[in-house]
Amino acid sequence: FTEIWEQDLSDTFKIEGSDQGIQKVNLKCGSDSMHVVLETEKPFTGVMYTRGSFYKQTAPCFVKPTSSSGEKSLEMSFALDQCQTVKDGELYSNIVVIQNDPELITPGDSAFSLECDFRQPRNLDVEASMQTRDRIAYGSKITLTSPDPSSKDSGKSLHSTTTVSNDTNTVSYIPKNNQKQEDEDNSIHLGTVEDVTHIYTREEL
Repeated sequence: FTEIWEQDLSDTFKIEGSDQGIQKVNLKCGSDSMHVVLETEKPFTGVMYTRGSFYKQTAPCFVKPTSSSGEKSLEMSFALDQCQTVKDGELYSNIVVIQNDPELITPGDSAFSLECDFRQPRNLDVEASMQTRDRIAYGSKITLTSPDPSSKDSGKSLHSTTTVSNDTNTVSYIPKNNQKQEDEDNSIHLGTVEDVTHIYTREEL
């Protein structure tokens, strides 16, 4: 009985990442920094931080709204050697947690795995871009993941539709329910496989 009870509890308390209430998450990869902008539908009164920085609660790895009534936009900017950023060659990654309650992770919270890719495409002239001071990211990626620090699939996509990537230094994650509004601004976003297939077959016909 004990084993069954433990199994049931672990399933019940598994917190998956949610993008509900989020308008947009934008990542800009600078030559030596990550710049993240969170936009929410309603004033946000929680906290945003890189995973592992919650207890210290110090900038630049931890930010909260300056107004007690919350803000609809929150920005965070940190150097690539700060805030537990993981370096794998010229690929830098971090996980930013968006927590609605200032004290606790609860269902409905979000976490996004961020990637800045400075690996040079093969077709690029290596000599022309050797100045590291002005280096440019050749790829950027945002993936919705679990906000739970004990989650085993930390940083991995929950579903194929929760990753958005770009071949430039800037990328925006827009929840599916907000994409119609954004599409009017001629932005390009990922849909589900079904959406893409449906559009494709319709054009084929």
